[in-house]
Amino acid sequence: MAHGVLQAHRQGVPVAGICGGYQMLGDTIIDEVESGLGTLPGLGLLNTVTHFAQDKTTTQVEGQMASALPGWLAAASGLAVRGYEIHMGETTLNAQCQPAMTLRKGENAIADGAVTDDGLVFGTYLHGLFDSDAFTRALVNGLRVRKGLTPLDHAFHYAQYKSQQFDLLADAMRQHIDIEKIYTIMQQHQEPV
Repeated sequence: MAHGVLQAHRQGVPVAGICGGYQMLGDTIIDEVESGLGTLPGLGLLNTVTHFAQDKTTTQVEGQMASALPGWLAAASGLAVRGYEIHMGETTLNAQCQPAMTLRKGENAIADGAVTDDGLVFGTYLHGLFDSDAFTRALVNGLRVRKGLTPLDHAFHYAQYKSQQFDLLADAMRQHIDIEKIYTIMQQHQEPV
């Protein structure tokens, strides 16, 4: 897979990574905590170094994309974002990279992610980023423009679509599962209180 990502990047294809994908896009991963493998090379597409930490970060966050993102990311500049982090690493940016966004953690504004100066590579610890219709549309349109296609003007409402899909799943389960039979089986195998 690494070969394919690197080959695509050499051909000018934009590359994005979230969480572990973000860490792997960097120059170096230093893991003296989880695997004991020590220092490992990353893909070298982001000029970053990740140090694995003892404590896992698990938090819901909101923030804003950087105000002047380059290239295919430009339409996402300044957009509000939200999601969650769940990782054990801290990533440091070096030259030729800028933070991709700023996240609010309590009273603090923390830089997160990295984007190359040409905008072809970006990464972040923020899961759920693509749940934002505005963010996803901005990136899709950035890719469309790169390919010489016109941007989409309509919005796809992911939250609404997801809710509809859960309703369809619930309907299918009600139609095809004998829930009373399941309750009977559960009662037969219930431990006495």
